[in-house]
Amino acid sequence: MENQAPDAYESGMHSARVRFAKDPSLGTILAAEIDPAFLESFLIHFSALGVAMTEPVEDWIRRAGARCEEIGLNELGQALRKHASHEAGHHHLMVQDTRSLVSRWNSRRPFPLDADRILAQPLTPGVRMYRQLHEDVILGGSPFCQLAIEYEIEMLSVQFGPRFIEQCVSVLAPEIASSLTFLREHVALDVRHTRFNRQELEKILTSHPKFVNPLVETGRAALHTYAAFLKDCLVIARMQVKGMG
Repeated sequence: MENQAPDAYESGMHSARVRFAKDPSLGTILAAEIDPAFLESFLIHFSALGVAMTEPVEDWIRRAGARCEEIGLNELGQALRKHASHEAGHHHLMVQDTRSLVSRWNSRRPFPLDADRILAQPLTPGVRMYRQLHEDVILGGSPFCQLAIEYEIEMLSVQFGPRFIEQCVSVLAPEIASSLTFLREHVALDVRHTRFNRQELEKILTSHPKFVNPLVETGRAALHTYAAFLKDCLVIARMQVKGMG
């Protein structure tokens, strides 16, 4: 039973991962015929809105680790608190990318943008959902489920990040890569982070097989909220490009 629990998590996540891979938002972003201005606008808002999803990550992981220790999961708690520092300051890359992308846009497009205003825009429903999911997990009875969020979201960088960067380079020219520092760094970093999360998931599920259901439920919620975030970015980008017409 114990040895089957990690496999049960993977099996439980299969349909949600397939659903995310087939999500219309992802399909739109990776479509061969995507309008360059639309993709460029998406990138700007992906970076700007992503700041609010990235800045709290170190604190989320650290607090989840402390809560795990409170409920007796000392080994996991210590591992999470140690790992938290690896996520420090990554939101600065998204701020940097937003400003770089807006500067690039303004040098090429007749409709100028204001980076400060874009960075200060209200949080969208998808971003709020994503942030609330973390808070619910940390403050709830299953803080170990932070592992599932980190595992599923960081695995997206590994699985889809290279394709997305390739799409941007193909549609917007190779020099766009200099404005994708967050994406490029996380494609590399999240290989290691995913390995860490997978190892910790296997450990906790081997010791506590009954944790599989809340972990799967949280992993599914993480993918759902991230898909909502992508949709929000596309909606804003579509309105922006339409306003240029």
